[in-house]
Amino acid sequence: MDNKAEVLKKTFNLLSAEFGEQNELKKEVWVKVLKAYPAQKIMDACITCIRTKRFFPRVSEMIEIIEGNIESEAELAWLTLKEKIERYGHYLSVAFPENLVIGAVVEAMGGWIKINDMKDDEEKWIKKEFIKLYPILKKRGVYPDRLIGQFELDNSNKGFTEEVMLKKYGMHLDGRMDKQKKLKAPKSKDKEMIDEVKLLKKE
Repeated sequence: MDNKAEVLKKTFNLLSAEFGEQNELKKEVWVKVLKAYPAQKIMDACITCIRTKRFFPRVSEMIEIIEGNIESEAELAWLTLKEKIERYGHYLSVAFPENLVIGAVVEAMGGWIKINDMKDDEEKWIKKEFIKLYPILKKRGVYPDRLIGQFELDNSNKGFTEEVMLKKYGMHLDGRMDKQKKLKAPKSKDKEMIDEVKLLKKE
């Protein structure tokens, strides 16, 4: 692929040939805004415009093609969040490797434990806030590694470290069992903690 400046020039000229000549001011705005995107995505969006548009595309239309429909993306992200809430609940820590933006939005809304407290009559408004924050935090591009659950929070407050949890209980600080480690016969209280975590995972 040619360098980005060359791609922007080619795509503008290609669209001008297809839809009619455009003035230099429009060209300057086009280059200034679209240079933030990868060259291949600009070229792909140009081809999409030639196939689907009747007039020279506005810069906003190009951005929508390049980024996709952000509202639809946010709706799908909400469904993913709901599935994880139902699957894990507030007790275990979670991550969203399939869509890192979800973690950033939940963190901004108070965190994993708080969003699990959502009541049925609150869901409509919480979802609205999620959809509103989604594009803002996607543009920001800063995402948490994971969202802290109650188990990890409680253990951290007790002063437990990852090393202590692995050594004493054979599990990680966030409640995940260590598959590599075979546990020795635990004491009664330790066994109750391990059984509780296993039960929560089955649920």
